[in-house]
Amino acid sequence: MREVARVPVSANAYSLYVRQQKDARAQVFSLDYGERLRIYDTTGSLKTSRGYSSKVRCIAVADVESSGEDALVGGAGKRVLVVDQKGRVLWKNDLESTVIACDARDVDGDDAAEVVAALQNKRVILWNHEQTALFSRTVEQAISDVWLEDITNDSELEVVIAQRKGTVLILSAAGYELKRLELGNAITVFGVLTFGKRKLFVTGNHSPQLQIWDIDGNAVSSIMLPAPPKALATGIPDDVSDIAYLVVSTRNRKLIFWEAQDTVKVKKSEKATLQEIESTKMTLYRRVIKCGNCGAPTSPEALECTSCGAKLEMLDEYVIEEYMQDSIESITSKHSRIQLKELDRILRKTLPRPAAYNLRRSIQTMIKKGLLDGHFDGDVFVRTVEKKPKRKESPSKAATNAAVKLAKDLLDKQDGFDIELVENETGIPRQILRRTLIILLGEGLIEGILMGNVFTLAKEQNIRKFLNIFQKELEA
Repeated sequence: MREVARVPVSANAYSLYVRQQKDARAQVFSLDYGERLRIYDTTGSLKTSRGYSSKVRCIAVADVESSGEDALVGGAGKRVLVVDQKGRVLWKNDLESTVIACDARDVDGDDAAEVVAALQNKRVILWNHEQTALFSRTVEQAISDVWLEDITNDSELEVVIAQRKGTVLILSAAGYELKRLELGNAITVFGVLTFGKRKLFVTGNHSPQLQIWDIDGNAVSSIMLPAPPKALATGIPDDVSDIAYLVVSTRNRKLIFWEAQDTVKVKKSEKATLQEIESTKMTLYRRVIKCGNCGAPTSPEALECTSCGAKLEMLDEYVIEEYMQDSIESITSKHSRIQLKELDRILRKTLPRPAAYNLRRSIQTMIKKGLLDGHFDGDVFVRTVEKKPKRKESPSKAATNAAVKLAKDLLDKQDGFDIELVENETGIPRQILRRTLIILLGEGLIEGILMGNVFTLAKEQNIRKFLNIFQKELEA
């Protein structure tokens, strides 16, 4: 740990944020009680300063609208605000409790940052660029801070919550609990230090000392300060660097800048813990969210249905990667040039459940496997060469009529149908049936849920209208 600068300030800084820019430069944003927003480089040199309301409790900086320009994200009272560089308010989300912490990063790889906020009533909410809540969860203890971080090193960011009594929770981007650490020390300031695959947590409280912990919850180092910490922020210059930045505001009106370098390899126990977190995430995303026995909605975190006690089933045949591939291939066949954030919006309609993913990485994987041809033009995916269709020809009219009749017969008796059954009875490959439903769901032409081989019609969806649309798309 190398101290780079110790900068005196005229008023205590109560919120700090390190923003890594695309050119690998980093900026440090500081909000202080003198109602100033100050921007420093990582050596402590002040670059700019302007007036800013001290009513804003927390600050984050990110490209929320995928416009190529950063916006300021802040919590002001019971509101989450997003303001662009011209001062135009992009978001003004009213909430039931005071916002005490926030962060903003691109969670799902669509080039538009998600926003997470922690409230005084112990609730955490993650929104996407459309201001749609991807999840909302209430935790047990008062919250000190919330972070978006790639803990599992798979480009799918997790939500890290530091609670005041010393508990650190790691949640998936769908709000499922992956790991719980009991550090034993009170937490008033919190940060994550990333060194390649190694993740360390930095905590502080009312003493003039910071404590550093590994992913297993073991204390590995400490840093003495001239006074108790008021705020803390960390960052890295790029995704592969073994150097991280640490900036701390202390109660004696100082900003202290460090460069931190970790020369210790990831320990076997830490590797095992990271693998355990990743395994837990995969299990939760495969566990059903609707009980196969009684039909009641369930939480994947539970092993059994709370309504009937039945063991929750696993989606063995058709996991999230296959859903992603089918959906992306189907959507881009209709939209050969599409913004990533628009593709993300349609994709979420076709997935059977809340899920965490990195859209850009998923497309890159499909291109590498030869499943898709195309390239990225900034935040736009361009599909350049149409792949050979999975079927040699469209279903015959007789097969299509039979499929529609069978679907009607099944829907008259229940709220859905099994794609495999329709395939067996009509000869139409399930890939065609599934792709047809994905396209219709993505276009918003029908309402329902596709989970594996089972399609469930939404209660508000008219059956006759659905069958007409389904038949037309099959014949297209």
